[in-house]
Amino acid sequence: MNSFLSLLDSIPEDSIAVTVYLVGSVIILWAWYLIARRLPKPLGGMTWLIGFAILLTPTVSEGNNASIAPAFFGLLFGILTKEKALIWSNASLILFVVGLGLVIGALWSKYMANKARFAANKNSSPL
Repeated sequence: MNSFLSLLDSIPEDSIAVTVYLVGSVIILWAWYLIARRLPKPLGGMTWLIGFAILLTPTVSEGNNASIAPAFFGLLFGILTKEKALIWSNASLILFVVGLGLVIGALWSKYMANKARFAANKNSSPL
């Protein structure tokens, strides 16, 4: 146990925090996927996308030790401190990721529908 703790002491705290956050986000998104796939198709995908955007949209934190941070935490901090610029910058980043995901999802849905239609036409040809 001592060797394991000494190994953790040699790893920077920032790396451990980011790793735990990313692994936790993946677990949350996977669990929500198991729930969302039982919802109607567009609603399940949209809720998963919103969860993804809230959890994983990055931003740069402010201050002397600025680094990458989730935009959701910046949004919460802006709400708590009533800094409108911080609120709008982080909310716009989250909404941008949601919008981009919705566009990609719509294009993917259209592609899959055309692919299925093409496969159905190919299988039903008399030749």
